[in-house]
Amino acid sequence: MHLWADLEELKLLEGKFSDIQIEKTENFTSITVKKEDLLNALGFLKEDLGYKMFIDLTAVDYYPQEPRFLCVYILFSPDKKKRIAVKCWAENDSVPSVISLWKGAKWAEREVYDLFGIKFEGHNNLVRMFLWEGYKYHPLRKDFPKEGIQEVYLPSLNLRPEEIPAHNYSPYHTYVPTMEELEKTQKSRMEKRSQIVLNWGPLHPGTHGTIWFLFDMEGETIKNCEIILGQLHRGIEKLAEDLTYTQIIPYTDRMDYISALCSQVAYVNTVEKLLGVEPPEKAKWIRTMMCELQRINSHLLWLGTYALDLGALTIFLYAFREREKIMDIIEGIAGIRLNSTYIRIGGLSKDLPEGALDVIKHFLQDFPEKLDEYETILTKNRIWLRRNLNIGIVNKEQVYQYGLTGVVARSAGVPYDIRMLQPTDAYDKVDFDIPLGRVGDCYDRYLIRMEEMRQSLRIIEQCVEKIEKLKDDKHISTENPYVLPTLDEVFNSIESMVKDFNLRIYGEQAPEGEIYMSGENPRGELGFYIVSKGDGKPYRIKIRSGAFYNLQIFPELIKGRTVADAVALLGSLDPVVGETDR
Repeated sequence: MHLWADLEELKLLEGKFSDIQIEKTENFTSITVKKEDLLNALGFLKEDLGYKMFIDLTAVDYYPQEPRFLCVYILFSPDKKKRIAVKCWAENDSVPSVISLWKGAKWAEREVYDLFGIKFEGHNNLVRMFLWEGYKYHPLRKDFPKEGIQEVYLPSLNLRPEEIPAHNYSPYHTYVPTMEELEKTQKSRMEKRSQIVLNWGPLHPGTHGTIWFLFDMEGETIKNCEIILGQLHRGIEKLAEDLTYTQIIPYTDRMDYISALCSQVAYVNTVEKLLGVEPPEKAKWIRTMMCELQRINSHLLWLGTYALDLGALTIFLYAFREREKIMDIIEGIAGIRLNSTYIRIGGLSKDLPEGALDVIKHFLQDFPEKLDEYETILTKNRIWLRRNLNIGIVNKEQVYQYGLTGVVARSAGVPYDIRMLQPTDAYDKVDFDIPLGRVGDCYDRYLIRMEEMRQSLRIIEQCVEKIEKLKDDKHISTENPYVLPTLDEVFNSIESMVKDFNLRIYGEQAPEGEIYMSGENPRGELGFYIVSKGDGKPYRIKIRSGAFYNLQIFPELIKGRTVADAVALLGSLDPVVGETDR
């Protein structure tokens, strides 16, 4: 389904702003405006044309040209179900802040400032997003080496270089923060605070990963909250600039490792659209089936750990019992339980093994009863209701302001689901419903995830039925010049061997252009913005994390609540730090 704005609509801007450039392709629609027109153009798109949902902000470094940085804003119209990208060159390495239009731009602007060094005029607290205050480099600049700048002498002993025994590693390493710099970072995040500041995390089990929370307390009530990310650096966007499109796939596994298959599919679908690759019908259905198995897997992990956070130990044991069955299914099909790299450009790494569908059918018969069992224990439990009802209420305006997606958006009654808006693989051929909340609280998010597991079962059942009819179909389109041949083809054909060598060494020579596509990850919209200059490696990849934007609303929702509520609220948002830190 085409999700980008129409040309006729964008021509309305030509008479209002000077020197607007409109670019329209199948995979991307953008307008480029001058720096002085940026705020007015974005305001017009938001208020007059209905593009009121903030999706993402990133930058591209075109070093050594001047101006070198291009800022890219991606917006969505809930009514028209259309996207639009707005570009603006950062003259003198700065652009106006858009926080007055979208609160969700706060973290995005800080991220761009942190990684590129672009200043945002009018931003009230432009501090680092992932790195510590005082760090003097901006890692996503093209002139910053991917291994970092090795400038600190490693040994702590008072030895001269010639006195150190010979080793096979460099005695220099990149700079790491001191305790004083970490304290400076902490102070910069919460300048106005009371006598009592509670540190929660980054190693507390209730934070669901390495996230550092600062609570400004008044008694047991949280007056203010700041979140310090960057405890689990991945550096995927920087590493991707030196990798072929296929080599990037394993890195997507390691972002949201709880739903690695969904991340792989979102990335591969984007690359296939960029390259013009069409996977076989059977591969599309298997991908859809595997994504929904992974969604149930992810929601079961969420349910077990969330219930454990709130004191319900039994559910943790029950949920992991069923999750183990799914992990066995994934291992039997993909070969590995967690980071499988099962999805390939053009299809799948291997076909379904014999008996896989029979095991999945057995799970389909067994799991509904287990779901009912979970709900019998929790849904009307008085303690469960007290800990979830009316906690962390999200409304529709906040969804659009912060770019909230996934279960968090749907709990506010916003039917934002990428599987419906831009269906890939077999999602346009299966029947399923999108459960929506009425209140937008933690309890709604619990109910939605429970119903989503039932809807996933519906989708998997339809996939199994279709795959059985396509059992003789191939699992990968190796005839496409961008698709790696199978091992058998390499061993038995000199042409396939040459093709394999060229793709692995020189990469997939993608056509010049740009694309943004996304997938419905269990944590929300996982998007990939790719800029290609016609090489075998991407010039720029920006990963739009659903967990990153969903987490941003936590400080607003927790004000006036207690630390006990913070545990419930964070669990209901369900972030994974590997995806937030990317």
